Amino acid sequence: MAGSVHVDLDAMLSTLIHDIAFALRQLRKNPGRTFIAISVLALGLGANAAIFSVVNALLLQPLPYQDPDRLVQLFERDVIGIGEQPYNSVAPANYLDWRRDARQFEQIAAAGEDEFNLASTSSDSTPERIDASFISDNLLTALGVRPMLGRNFRQDEDRPGGPHVALISYGLWQRRFGGSPDVLGRPIRLDSEDYQIIGILPRWFAYPSRTIQVWVPLEPHVPKQLAQHDDHFLDVIGRLRRGVTVEQGRAEIDGIVKQYKHAHPETVMGKGGNVVSLGEMTVRYIRTSLLVLFGAVICVLIIACVNVANLLLAQALGRQREVAIRAAVGASRARIIAQLLTESVLLSVMGGVLGIWVASFTTGYLAAKAPNAAYLPQVDNISVDYRVFLFTFGIALVTGIAAGLFPAAQASRFDLASNLKDSGRSSTPGRSHARFRDVLVSAEVALSLMVLVAAGLLLRSFDQLRNVHIGVRTDHTLTMGVYPSEAAYPKNADVSAFDKKLLQAGKAVPGVESAGLTTCPPAGGHCSDWVFNIEGRTLPPGVLMDALYRAVDPGFFQAAGVPLLRGRTFTQQDGQGFDEQHPRLNSIIISESLAKEYFPNEDPIGKHILLGMDKPVKLQVVGIVGDVLQRPDAKVQPTMYTPILDGDRRGTYLVLRTSIEPHSIVPSIRRAIENLDRDLPLFRVSTTAEIIDTYMQRREFSILVLSLFAALALVLAAVGLYGVLSYTVSQRTGEMGIRMALGASAGDVRRLILVQGMKPALVGVGGGLIGALAATRLLSSMLFHVSPMDPSTFAAVAIGLMGVAVLACLIPAMRATRIDPTIALRRE
Repeated sequence: MAGSVHVDLDAMLSTLIHDIAFALRQLRKNPGRTFIAISVLALGLGANAAIFSVVNALLLQPLPYQDPDRLVQLFERDVIGIGEQPYNSVAPANYLDWRRDARQFEQIAAAGEDEFNLASTSSDSTPERIDASFISDNLLTALGVRPMLGRNFRQDEDRPGGPHVALISYGLWQRRFGGSPDVLGRPIRLDSEDYQIIGILPRWFAYPSRTIQVWVPLEPHVPKQLAQHDDHFLDVIGRLRRGVTVEQGRAEIDGIVKQYKHAHPETVMGKGGNVVSLGEMTVRYIRTSLLVLFGAVICVLIIACVNVANLLLAQALGRQREVAIRAAVGASRARIIAQLLTESVLLSVMGGVLGIWVASFTTGYLAAKAPNAAYLPQVDNISVDYRVFLFTFGIALVTGIAAGLFPAAQASRFDLASNLKDSGRSSTPGRSHARFRDVLVSAEVALSLMVLVAAGLLLRSFDQLRNVHIGVRTDHTLTMGVYPSEAAYPKNADVSAFDKKLLQAGKAVPGVESAGLTTCPPAGGHCSDWVFNIEGRTLPPGVLMDALYRAVDPGFFQAAGVPLLRGRTFTQQDGQGFDEQHPRLNSIIISESLAKEYFPNEDPIGKHILLGMDKPVKLQVVGIVGDVLQRPDAKVQPTMYTPILDGDRRGTYLVLRTSIEPHSIVPSIRRAIENLDRDLPLFRVSTTAEIIDTYMQRREFSILVLSLFAALALVLAAVGLYGVLSYTVSQRTGEMGIRMALGASAGDVRRLILVQGMKPALVGVGGGLIGALAATRLLSSMLFHVSPMDPSTFAAVAIGLMGVAVLACLIPAMRATRIDPTIALRRE
């Protein structure tokens, strides 16, 4: 019995080798057709391999932490004043309550993001502003991460007044310390204070983000906020106990929040708690875009498969006599199908090998451009690994079988008379062949339209974003940040004096028309918001007013180009002031949207706003300015502007309006700041246009890749339609000769070919429109001021695709009209 099985296996292997050798000989007979088929499949399979490498690393693979399925992120839910949001950051006091009282968690840890001035570490280095994070002593333990060199923070170091110790990133270790192993114990100067380096984190570590270069203990960094339940800025993660579900953890945290909220209803904190899988939160903002791209690339592969199926079907028609002879000498239908399928699968595998080679060159680009890459520790895993290889090999086999099965089945029919008839010189393709070809053409046109509509919607959305007026000037406006540290400038008066010198230095640079200071650069994002009330109004319990908050100097509005609508802007007499001998006016300027929302039927000029809750500051409204968007796709939000409070803040942005190219003045500004304080770095130096472009680039990844897929789908569909009609014309040469000999004009023949080609194209357009209407709903979260069912986009794509189809049909139709009836009849 064993010997029989061995013989059968040997026979099967011998047959397979014979079939592969025969298939290779057949492919060599038609090198042009083989090259086209392999190239088309390589494009489809390579695109799939490249996108799957991203999907595999970001969506399918677990986070690179210990037992990642037990890791969760904790939030406050629906913080008063912020709105109905399930993912609000956590106040420090709430985090400490959860860490003390929660029983469903092994660990609860926290992290926040900040920036430090990093002083020169050698004679040839310069000061710079770096991203930093303050973390609880148990954060790395909760994640299951160990420093690659050195140690973690100790509990005694994560206490108010604890020692200045720091962990640094692999990148900073290499860049500033040359990868030296004796870096442990060495000092690093952050915000004019010395910290001792105690460890180096792994290269892939990306919490809270990949941009972080230094980590310091949490409690010594924010000692004043530890007792606050209404200052929300922490990211909190937890490790569930074994056997505890996310729902059980959520119920416990929600109960703790509600219990405290019931006892302290006046506190600005969440109405409840929320717990979500950390893996789910990590990819929350990229899942939709990656799935859309993966769906598009699958469509491209199917279109490529359809083209190869048409090619194989045409080839099968030309081999009917060969197949009939093989059947006549005893070959079974299964044997013939196996041989023909071997050829199609071999083509597909060759295309897959070439596609893997193409994908290996594109995955690096995809990894670098992946949306939100800075927050994804899995980005380093984006590569063509064995999973991508197995996936590509699998879909190559499926593609080869799918593309070759019907042509093989058609070519292997055993009605010898029918085969010989179909293979005769004067015959036209059988009706079943023609119907199947039409179905394939309709399918690829439909799929192409769906991908093109998706790309068109994203392009329209991108164009809408490009045309948004954010409320400030975007040309010849330069912003740059400077942060006078508390250690070097301990008093408010010190900061104020530095800011005045900074402003004077900026105005003195040739080419600067106007200058101003702000705590938040124009179009720079959220920055901060404050709760407030209006004098004389009583709010219901639990209801608060909230608006964006910026502190600015009198020159800011002119430098940034924010228009004054009513009243006045600030003067040097506005502000709280630290000089009691020179009291100043407590003034506030509000945005147009704040005036409309909170003063709908009255004039806000002269009214008083109470800023803050515990000890509200009374400010008089002196002006109304235009709205400024946080970013191009943000909604208009009410905004308050107060005078920069004589040093009662640290981070300052200098805004310069120039008459020359903005970046040309940067060296002069750097020299001026070095003269003021050589340890202070300039950071985030960019024009307002560049700030907007940086945000827009985050959307360009999906748009660019999807547009490339759409263009590829369009080309493949046009090539497929052209190929089918071109082959049909060559098969019907005799028929066309007879028609023209009987009096048909060139226009009649051209019309016949065009109608024959446009029928399946029209069916495909109709089916594609229906499919696109259903599929584009997935794009809703990626669109801006464009409906997923935007009629102009659908119409433009449908008309454009029909135009391409007409061109693809026109070339074979024109060629048919050049047929010489005499030569065609002689061939018959």
